[in-house]
Amino acid sequence: MPAIAEGPLPNLLLAGFPKTGTTSLFALLARHPEIGGSRVKETEYFLPARYGESMGPQSDYRGLFAGTEQSLVRMEATPAYAYGGAPLLDAVESLLGKPKVLFTIREPIARLRSYYRAQQARLRIPVEMTLAEYVSLSAPLGRGALSDRSQDPFLGVIGGMYSEFIPEWSNKFDVRVVAFEDLTSNTPEVLGALAEWLGIDAAPFIGLELPHDNPSVLYRRKRLQKAALAINSSLEPILRKHPAIKTKARAAYYRVNGRPMPKADGDIDSEVLERFKEANTLLAKQLSELSAYKIPPWLTE
Repeated sequence: MPAIAEGPLPNLLLAGFPKTGTTSLFALLARHPEIGGSRVKETEYFLPARYGESMGPQSDYRGLFAGTEQSLVRMEATPAYAYGGAPLLDAVESLLGKPKVLFTIREPIARLRSYYRAQQARLRIPVEMTLAEYVSLSAPLGRGALSDRSQDPFLGVIGGMYSEFIPEWSNKFDVRVVAFEDLTSNTPEVLGALAEWLGIDAAPFIGLELPHDNPSVLYRRKRLQKAALAINSSLEPILRKHPAIKTKARAAYYRVNGRPMPKADGDIDSEVLERFKEANTLLAKQLSELSAYKIPPWLTE
């Protein structure tokens, strides 16, 4: 049997949620000497199960963890896993057994605005689409949309209903939840709590600051933006190992083709606000029953 077929597999999944700081947290965790990160942050290996599709060869997945054989913790971070439902969770359990599962959450209105801007920057929705227009398309979507790839750009509303998804995971796996707001304001405390949960030394986390690795920036020329997105995706394994190069390259690109991302201003439909309020009330109860690091203020106000 080829060695790659017996290669390492992850025992930590950073499984959600999109636009809640997963990229920055992955980068921080990957700097710990006892944690081995996948060659690309978002392997998306289990994601086909969410859409009723077949997953790729296990050997390809194992190959993304080559070099992490001696790591106490091996991790990947695909935030879209959060919405996978029973088919994806069953696929995870079948291959990985009982990995630890980490979620980041963010105040849902702020996440909605960020998700909307990210879809514009990634050329998935027109840059001219207003927030109100986006919400009108996003609000009607329910869980059925999560299995339709074409609807992925419009998950700004349902994607922030965290209480719909976390229990599915916590009923199967050892789950921890970190609030984006707490991660940004109390980075050392959050990392210390995660180190204890993971059974690793907290000392290497001392002095680390949260990077801002996934900003949404608008573009001047659409074709150049499309090419830049493709290049960034293909070079991720190299750029992740050399963050200084990535930072310099990104800054140079923004000088050439970037323009400031305006705030996603605009009122949110009152019915959407009420839906988030109800979901947050349920989430607060769920987190009180989990070993969440801390209940964020936006759930207790």
